[in-house]
This record gives sequence, structure tokens and C-alpha cells, in this order.
Amino acid sequence: GTAHLFARTVVPLTSQILSLLLSVHLVDCHPHFGSRIPNGIDVPNPGSEGGVWAGVGHINAGGGQALNPFGEHFAAEGFQWTARLCEMDSDDDGRTNGVELGDPYCQWIEGEVPSGPALSHPGIFDEPRDLTDHVSTCDNYVPSDDEEFLSISFSTPNELDETETHYRCEQTTVKMASPRLLHMTKYRALIDNQDIVHHMILYMCVDNESSDGNLVDQGPYKCSGIEAACSTVGGWGIGPDEICFPDNIGAEIDFSKTGDIVFKLEVHYDNSLRKPQSDASGIQLTLTPTLRPHKRSISALGFATLNPDVFIPPAQESFSLSNICPTVSTNKLDRPIFVFSFNPHMHRYGRGLVTEHYRCGTKIGEIGRIDTYEFDNQQPYNIRHPIKVLPGDALVTTCRFNTMSSEYPIVGGDETSNEMCLNFVSFYPHVGTESNPDTMSVCTSFEHGYFDPEKGIAVPVKFTTSARPSSDTVSFQYESDPLLNIADCCATHSCEQDYLAAEDGACGVDADCMEGLVCEGHLCAKPALTENNNNNNNNITTANTDGISSTQSPPTNTNTSGNNETVNTGLSSSSTTLRRGATSAFFMVVLASLVL
Repeated sequence: GTAHLFARTVVPLTSQILSLLLSVHLVDCHPHFGSRIPNGIDVPNPGSEGGVWAGVGHINAGGGQALNPFGEHFAAEGFQWTARLCEMDSDDDGRTNGVELGDPYCQWIEGEVPSGPALSHPGIFDEPRDLTDHVSTCDNYVPSDDEEFLSISFSTPNELDETETHYRCEQTTVKMASPRLLHMTKYRALIDNQDIVHHMILYMCVDNESSDGNLVDQGPYKCSGIEAACSTVGGWGIGPDEICFPDNIGAEIDFSKTGDIVFKLEVHYDNSLRKPQSDASGIQLTLTPTLRPHKRSISALGFATLNPDVFIPPAQESFSLSNICPTVSTNKLDRPIFVFSFNPHMHRYGRGLVTEHYRCGTKIGEIGRIDTYEFDNQQPYNIRHPIKVLPGDALVTTCRFNTMSSEYPIVGGDETSNEMCLNFVSFYPHVGTESNPDTMSVCTSFEHGYFDPEKGIAVPVKFTTSARPSSDTVSFQYESDPLLNIADCCATHSCEQDYLAAEDGACGVDADCMEGLVCEGHLCAKPALTENNNNNNNNITTANTDGISSTQSPPTNTNTSGNNETVNTGLSSSSTTLRRGATSAFFMVVLASLVL
């Protein structure tokens, strides 16, 4: 009886232990596949914010179960990272496996550091990492102790007739009693008549006269809605009233030279009620004399007014136009820039916008995507981790329109019934020269040319791009796709390496910094190294920019086989070194003790 009871007890326990041994063996074997693909242990989990997909080739994030499409292709390639596997799009999401795993040029070699982080999962259809937060830019705003406020509004109300579209501007001199350099950290819309104010833009005319001419301190006037000479301070569209900058970024408002600045306020009125209206809206700036590490800049991508011969055809459920900021334009940059927010702008026919990021002729990511754009709900969006744009990169902005409600072609222009395709991107650090203080303030061209209603096709035209102010305009002409004009570093596959930042240099993530540095507060810095003596293992903890610690256990001498292998434990920022010999010996001892 006793022996029988013992047998009945041992069998389940033995089965459990054998199952445990088998599962440990599987975990111990398959994680080394992670080292055979770029960023294999840090592939994002699309269903878990900040999480990783440990079993990259499986439909289960933890591994096991069936293979996903990438896993099938990986197996077909002999479990090796090959050029063919890199160039595949396993999950059919429009991005190659190489782009998703941080090896867009398919040059990665096992054991080396990939050229960039994993953007998304190559076997699970998902959105790329680090796109928009779709939350207010002011959610984490921390006010300064020395904030000051400056309000700029129309001096007298604008009296508008029943016409649908109006543009009104006013140039105002603001004098500062004590000339000094300030940083704007936030601005707020001061709406007088919410029924008609569609969007506002505030410009700063420091060294240049407005393209409208010298109309300073002469009250409101009719304007075109296009400013080609003054710098953009900020823009507001229907949406949240306040727009804030990250803690380490400020927009420069420089009163230090003369003590006064000419500001130009521009307002677009959409009088859909078609009745006489009145408005005296404006913008309030929040300023501080405590300067922040980075000065913000703005670049307008896309097109404000189309070529006069360009038409968006009527009765189209979906029609897209693209515009390129080409490599020859970004080559004017003397350093990388980091885009931290974007603000799309179209009119009534606009339905969606995306700016695609190309390097060396290959798409490596996106700088903002809006698939459900609304004319009456426009707002800026944060980008989780600032996106680095290198000299020689190309940015392609595509807008999608629905013209089913129109019987006639739609032309580009300022009227509400016209169309625009703009993506205002904010970035740091500020780039410019003495002759052109706002390099990259505008980067536009034409890709598709104009639509010919008779032929029913888009007729190609030469590509044109320019940089403002108009006193330093540079124009370029192209006969072919500007994406083919790649940067010099593409030939050596050294673009990322060529632009690594030194200490105190601008950055978005750790990978933007030279070896031994981390990105903290958008600046490269030496990491803080602390020793944790609160446990028996004397683990060493190294701080990183995400506030998560990466822990490694000190080596032991229990490995009798001399076979070391790093295994992903499923934690987002931890790895544990398992010794096969020690692990197997431990479980054999446990099994023997239970059986005996």
C-alpha cells in the first residue's frame, strides 16, 4: 500500500519536473536566435506599450505555438539574417523586415550594433514605434518660476462681410523696457469669435520686412495668408487652446538687439454662416529669461499653393498628392535635426496626411501620420522619441483628399474651397546662417506635377524646392526623382556613424550619442553609474534615459561545460546569464531528491 501510494505520487512529480526541464531546455535554446537578427531581443510588442516580443518568430509574444510569417521566412533562410530576408516584407505592412528591425540597408552582421533601433515587429502587422502620442502637448508641462506673458491681438476688430473666406493681418511693434533674450515655452489662443476663427499664425520680423510690405502699426489689413520673409513663432488651428514645448526646448524671442520686435499676426476666417462677422482674436506667449538648452525651429513640408496648372480631380473618393523635401535641400544642414512634433494642415477635402522618412533611397520610418484628418479639428501632435533627420535625408509628405462632393477640379490656394497640404514640423537644434537664419523653414517641391483632365493622368513637371527668407532663396530643378540624389555617406553605409553626437550634443535616444554616452534631456551625457549593494549578488545597475535599469548578474564559476549563452527572460530591460551545465545539474539534483 505504501509503495503503491509512493508510485502514484512520484509519477506526476516526475512528469512535472521533466516538463519543467523540457521547457527550460527550449528557453535555453531558442533565445540565441535573437542574436542572429538585428535588435532581436528588443523587438517592440504592438499590444504592450514599452514591452518586447521575446518570441520574435512566433505568434505568441513569449515564444512557442505556431510561427508567424517572419518566423517562417527566418526558418526558410536557415535561421540566418540574409539580404533576402532583410528585403522581405513578411507581415505585408509596407515596411521591409530590415526597416522594421533597424537595418534598413541590409548591412548588419551578427555581433555588430545595428544602425538603429527596431521600429516595429516584422511578423505582426502593426504601426511603427515612436509615432504620435495623440495627446495634448501640455500634459507634462512644468511652468517656470519666472514666467512672463505677452499678448498680441488685433488692435481693432476686423469687420467681415458674408464672404466665406477672409485673411486678416496686422504688424505690431512690441517694445521691451529691458532688452534681453527670452525663450517662449508655451502659447495660447485668445479667441474672440469662435464661430469664424479657423487658424492663426504669429510671425516675428526681426531682420526682414514682411513680404506684405512695411505696414507696421497701421492696424489690421487684408493679406494673402503667405509670409515669405518673417520667422514663424507659432501657429494655432481649431483644437486645444494651449500648445507647450518639452522641458528642454524653447522658441527664441530676441529683444536683446534693439529692445523691440515687429510681430505679424495672421488669421484665417472661415465664415461658413455667410453673414457679417466681427473678430479681434490674438495669441498669448509664455516667456522666460531662463534659457533652455535647445532652440526650437519650424519647417513647413508639403505645399501651400499648388502650381496654377495643378488640379485635384472632382468626384474622387481617394486622391493623393505627394511633395518632397529632397536630399539636396537637407544637405544644407550642417548637423542632424530632431523632430519632436508635427501639425498637419489641409482644407475641407483633406482626409489624411503622412510624412515618410527616407535615407539613402530607402524608407526608414515616418514623421507623423493622420489617417482621419478633420478640417474643424486641427492640432499638433507629440512624437514619443524625437526623430533624427540627417543631412541628405529626404522627406515625402503625402496628402489624401476626398472630392466626391465637388463637381469641379480643386486648385491649391488660400480659400477654404481651395486645398493645401502642409505638415509643420518642430525640431531642434536651431539651424541657420547669418544670411539665412531659418534654414529649412520651408522645404517643398512637386512630385506628381499637375493633373490633366483630358488625359486623365498626372503630367510630370520639374521638381522645385526653395528656402526662405526670400532674400536668400535657393531653387533647384530636377528631371527625375529627388530620392535618387543620395548622400555621400550612403556609399560607405556610415550615415548613422558619421553623425553620432559628442557630450552635450543634441540627441533623441541613446543610439544618437557616441559610445559611452546616453541621451538625457535631449543632450548626450555620461551615464550615472551607481553600485547596488542591497542584495547578495552585488548586481550593477546602469541608468538609462527611459528610467529603466538594465541589470546583469556577476559571472559565476559553476559552468562546468564552458558554454555561456545570454537568454531573454521576457523582461523589457533585463537579461540573465544562464549556465547550461549549472542549470542542468541543479534540476538533476532536484529530480533525484524527489525520486529518492
